[in-house]
Amino acid sequence: MREYHSQEELYEGLIPAMKVKLSRLRENNYYNIKCEDIWNYLRDTKWKNSFDLTLGEMVNDIIHVDNEKIANYVINKMEGNV
Repeated sequence: MREYHSQEELYEGLIPAMKVKLSRLRENNYYNIKCEDIWNYLRDTKWKNSFDLTLGEMVNDIIHVDNEKIANYVINKMEGNV
């Protein structure tokens, strides 16, 4: 099992899953969302209170996170509410 030594290293390791999610988001007309938005949303909402997450669990979260929730998060962030 691979061990990550920083959040940046973990983020880089999750980019392939985030790209899959971005592709699915774009299929549903969500064009203004970036990898960092997916990361920030999950970090701020789901992962901040989690312990001992596996890479598989994180990938699952990325792929299955609700598109509309990410979009609302991005809108709120742009409006300064996050």
